[in-house]
Amino acid sequence: MTLSNSPIHPYFPLDLHLPDYVPLQAHFSYILGVFTAAVLTVFAITWKLSARHKHLTTAERVIACWFMVTGLIHFVIEGWVVAKADFYKDASGNYLSDTWKEYSKADSRYASRDSFIISMEAITAFLWGPLCPLLVYGIFNAKPWRYTLMVIVSVGQIYGDVLYYGTCYLEGFVHSRPELLYFWIYFVIVNAIWIVVPGLCILHAWRQVSRAVAASSGGRGGKAKRG
Repeated sequence: MTLSNSPIHPYFPLDLHLPDYVPLQAHFSYILGVFTAAVLTVFAITWKLSARHKHLTTAERVIACWFMVTGLIHFVIEGWVVAKADFYKDASGNYLSDTWKEYSKADSRYASRDSFIISMEAITAFLWGPLCPLLVYGIFNAKPWRYTLMVIVSVGQIYGDVLYYGTCYLEGFVHSRPELLYFWIYFVIVNAIWIVVPGLCILHAWRQVSRAVAASSGGRGGKAKRG
């Protein structure tokens, strides 16, 4: 490949047209470090706040931390890629733009503004994002609707992720770089978190609702007590 034919960006497919692309300014270690520090900080604060609510089990406290963390990821990070259409042109060194420049190596559809990706991320950011802190409030205060909302948000996360994987598979994974870091870690493993953890949350909600229904019906296979 001659210099004149070399791609001007690191994304696949290499002939993807991204005019005025500006390479990311931050190093991978900085992007990961800031993200990790933010996640741990939010988790720690939520964990500390959850200790004030003595009725919560350890599992419920962890679930509350998960939804606070994932809610902020949805609203802040994923909201940015929806709102900032030309993030790949950003030369300011903005952390969120650089984060998406880095992740787009795993899926260039974010940079090319794929209609499915942006639509899916808009729902994730501006629907599931705000609902997650609301769910944390419901968990802290033992609101009767908390398990219903937990299932709704978790199913939405799983559904979006399954479609995300499915569209990539049907298109032959042509938008992902093949390296271990970008394909297997960024694309496969990181996104799988939003299938595994929501699945566990649904299981938790199902168990709690089943126990409540059994208790209200006398605990005998759903048969109400006869008096």
